[in-house]
Amino acid sequence: MISKDFLFSRQAVVDNKTSIKANNLFHINSMEEEEKHSFLSLLFTDLSVVDAIKHQPIFIQVAIHDVANLPAPTSSLRFVLFFDTTTLVPDRDNEILSGLQLDGYELGLTNFSLRFFGTPFFDLFTYIELSLEKYELNSVLNVDRHQGLIHKEIWVSHIQSREAFQKLDDNTHVRWFSGDFLAESIPVKGSNIPGYRLILIDLLSHLQNGRSSIRDISACIERDATLAYRVLKLTKSVMYHRQFNVHNVQRAIEIIGIKDLIKWVTLAMLSSVDGQPNCLFSMAVNRACFCDSIAKNAYSNVDGAFLVGLFSYLPNFFGSSIEDILKDLPLDESLVLALTDHQGDLGEILLLAKDYEAGRWDEIDLEALADINLSSNSLRKLYIESLKAAKEIYQI
Repeated sequence: MISKDFLFSRQAVVDNKTSIKANNLFHINSMEEEEKHSFLSLLFTDLSVVDAIKHQPIFIQVAIHDVANLPAPTSSLRFVLFFDTTTLVPDRDNEILSGLQLDGYELGLTNFSLRFFGTPFFDLFTYIELSLEKYELNSVLNVDRHQGLIHKEIWVSHIQSREAFQKLDDNTHVRWFSGDFLAESIPVKGSNIPGYRLILIDLLSHLQNGRSSIRDISACIERDATLAYRVLKLTKSVMYHRQFNVHNVQRAIEIIGIKDLIKWVTLAMLSSVDGQPNCLFSMAVNRACFCDSIAKNAYSNVDGAFLVGLFSYLPNFFGSSIEDILKDLPLDESLVLALTDHQGDLGEILLLAKDYEAGRWDEIDLEALADINLSSNSLRKLYIESLKAAKEIYQI
């Protein structure tokens, strides 16, 4: 029987335009040896997982003893299996790896070394991962000097800064990038960001003021034409099931509803900000939906989880610390404490979501989760559901 007691999360792998081109899957690695094959089989055949991550290549790091007798992937899925170079033995592993390649899997190497250069065994591998946790940036910048790598797909992982990413893009033929640089908070020059912050401040003030009318609120949004357009577009989403045209922001607010207005306006605002990685908006929406799913399924009478998840990305968009941003926003104290210190139920939800996204499984106390009726299986299901919900939102 296939065990469903596993955790996984995905990390964006982007191109030089910071558009998401693949998903790097983190998965829990503390399972018993006999369960690991079950995990991989389930990952490749579970339709709920497949639906959440399909249409883009899936990178996953595995061990040679995990992959014996794996089912062939469906034609709609593209898997790249990465193996640690230091664990491979050509005479022992050639047949298994050749079989995987014939089944439709692509193969990659991590912990790269020169030990297989110039051998038929090396030809089995299309991808090479170069991690900046293991290699100096200057060494990776010289990757084009290695003739044996000219025809390989190079993936540089664990990139920490936008500067390092730019150097790699300018000086190498690397096509795949991942790391914390995607969520790096850097100052953004121009007038759009301060303008959006002022609109958000004014909008929150209007919503907390019981005397403000829908006309006052719509006038606030209409100060920015792009933002107004995005809000109007939200009325076309499947969430509202409306089949008529909306011509002004005031009517859009009536459809969206005052209660959800801040959520949707912030979404529209962040999707309009220029000068940030293309994938940053989808990452923010994924976290917001995940926080919302956790709150709805494990916490009673907790509001604001979606906003907490979404607002946790404000520093990445506005180029300021979360403390500087929040001191201007008239937010409820529970949201502020959650965002600055992970305090309260909302803070616990945000921290859980962050740890899960990053694959920090050791930081997740599954016994404590049991007290709020969560298990590793239910947490995984909530994560998958949130990916699907987020996809609907950021495709609007």
